[in-house]
Amino acid sequence: MKKEKKSFFISVASVLLFLLLWETASQNEWINPLFISSPIEIAQAAVLMVQEVSFWENMKVSGYEFVSGFVLAIFIGIPIGVLSGWNSTFNAVVNPFISGLYVTPKVALLPVIIIAFGIGPASKIVIVFLMAFFPIVMSAQKAMLTLDQNLIKAARTFSASEFQIFKTIALPSTVPFLLNGIRLGIGQGLIAVVVGELFASTAGIGYQLTSNGQNLQTDRMFVGVLVITITGIILTSLLGIIERRFSSWKPENS
Repeated sequence: MKKEKKSFFISVASVLLFLLLWETASQNEWINPLFISSPIEIAQAAVLMVQEVSFWENMKVSGYEFVSGFVLAIFIGIPIGVLSGWNSTFNAVVNPFISGLYVTPKVALLPVIIIAFGIGPASKIVIVFLMAFFPIVMSAQKAMLTLDQNLIKAARTFSASEFQIFKTIALPSTVPFLLNGIRLGIGQGLIAVVVGELFASTAGIGYQLTSNGQNLQTDRMFVGVLVITITGIILTSLLGIIERRFSSWKPENS
């Protein structure tokens, strides 16, 4: 506990020191204020922006796109990953597509996705799904490949069926890996929302970033970046806590 508190205070101190140096550099014009605003100016812009209806509308749009695409990635990625890791025939069918799409830059598919789904939320949901899907599906595959073979042999010794082994040994063992994959998928999904909205959109945090950047409103632009950053930190921290709770479920040989 003392070690955790010490690490927390060191982290807080490092962030405060960074902000102090940033503010000092801004006040002394060591950095061009046209490109990078000071922390105080960003905070003042944030206070004004949270009072604007358009800010919350953009947050609502981005939130809807992220949640929709991410939920789809979870509900499709987990079954495919688990089944492909458990069944060699199914893996032989889907693995070429998973491997091929995994190494394909998803951003390169944006023009095609936007042509197919338009500049509305649907295209952003698709790109979020694609970005978040692969960390999740590949984590599920890894979980199946690192099962404790001694447990499986013991279960078969006691005449357990394949379904019983799958339900009582395989599925519980996937939980820590899946949580790790979901945590990685959160970062990818947030990147996808912003990139998709920067590329083509009429609303959302990415659209707001583009608008602020075109008008050289760097303080307001950094508020948008800060919103995405804080959202990612909160979500990944929560998943990290849950992941540590289930870390003991990992097989010993993983």
